[in-house]
Amino acid sequence: MPGITEEWKLKLTENKLKYFIRIFSFDRKMKSWRNGRSVHSVPFLVGGTEFAILIYPNGSDEESRGHVSVNLMNKSDWGVKLEMEVEFGKEKVSGTFDMSSKEEWGWPMYAHADLGADDDAMNADGLLALSATVSLMWREVTESRSNSEIQLKECKCKAEVEGLRSEVGNLKMMIEAREANLVSKLSRSIGQSVDKSLTAKFKTLEVSSKKTSLPCPECPICFEEMKPPTRIIQCRSGHLVCQKCKERPQVVICPTCKQEFTGRAIGMENYLRTILG
Repeated sequence: MPGITEEWKLKLTENKLKYFIRIFSFDRKMKSWRNGRSVHSVPFLVGGTEFAILIYPNGSDEESRGHVSVNLMNKSDWGVKLEMEVEFGKEKVSGTFDMSSKEEWGWPMYAHADLGADDDAMNADGLLALSATVSLMWREVTESRSNSEIQLKECKCKAEVEGLRSEVGNLKMMIEAREANLVSKLSRSIGQSVDKSLTAKFKTLEVSSKKTSLPCPECPICFEEMKPPTRIIQCRSGHLVCQKCKERPQVVICPTCKQEFTGRAIGMENYLRTILG
């Protein structure tokens, strides 16, 4: 309760918890509060069952008036069986309770109202310190609880499935993007390699084709092609012979037309150099 208590808890196991509660100005509450009025803790869970501690400064009923009562309430919708141990100053009590839904059990005459600092339960400022250890032994399975637990599990499963679907979808998108990127890079790389290879081959074929397909004049004497850098001699009629054959002593006129030679065929040499390299 805000402003009245200070509380904390220690989970020991899944079905066991120790709860600590300190109540301010408890000495005045014992004197001024009516019988049946309680200081209750914040609800807490033990093994999935909700409980609350109720402390009555002036007793929980008429019979316990003038005493401090300490009870535990089962706030859940099903019955339970539990063990509870309460430490209150020098006092320590324990018990086993079968509790129905919304029922409270405990010790109506736990301590007398005249307790003081000598009891180690309350200090000089009227601050009361109490701890309770609750151990859940079993709990009743009701249809509503069973259905609610099933619905809760279904919701958790659906959430997990949706989460997994989302993760799988994201992974699929990442894989597809990486595959597309790799295919693109590989295609570019292969394309560039193929383009370079084909271009080089085409150039080689083109040059080879030019060299092999273009006609080259032959010398009518030695029958050798007069490719560059062969020097070519022509007669008055334009017939051609290579310079080597022209320089032979027995070759004084054109073997084709019997005309005399006029000099080098510079134009033909330049033409053949251009097309044949």
